[in-house]
Amino acid sequence: MTVIVLIGNERANGLVDPFSFILANFLIGLPFLFLIAVLFVMVVDGFLVPMTILNPFWKYVFHYIDYQAYVFQGMMVNEFLGGDYACATAADGQYQCMYPSDMNAEGMIRGTEVLKVFKIDTGIESTWVGIIIDIIAGYRLLGYLALYFLRK
Repeated sequence: MTVIVLIGNERANGLVDPFSFILANFLIGLPFLFLIAVLFVMVVDGFLVPMTILNPFWKYVFHYIDYQAYVFQGMMVNEFLGGDYACATAADGQYQCMYPSDMNAEGMIRGTEVLKVFKIDTGIESTWVGIIIDIIAGYRLLGYLALYFLRK
């Protein structure tokens, strides 16, 4: 179900257009787009593999053209900026905090500390929106170019 939604989202943000025009057969294009969606979501978004430890190849070739990476950063800022979260409590009553924070002794984590772990800056959300719009426009342009050159 999730994969279908992701592929549907890829289609709505224009990623499918260039590939659907080049690969005229839907059955050939679907596995190819599935692999791209998995690559973007699982490898270069910053969720499962933090951007700070990405190999330079993956970071510079795929991360910066993946609109979902910017969406993920915006979601993280929206969720964690200004919030405090409770740590888990072990059976012996000790707090088990996943992230370091000045509130760990109280059994709490500051949301801003979570953002620091993921190396996500705040205050640049409008830049991310602009980048997302540019990426979508780029995919649409690639789709148009594919149609133009394949029609000849």
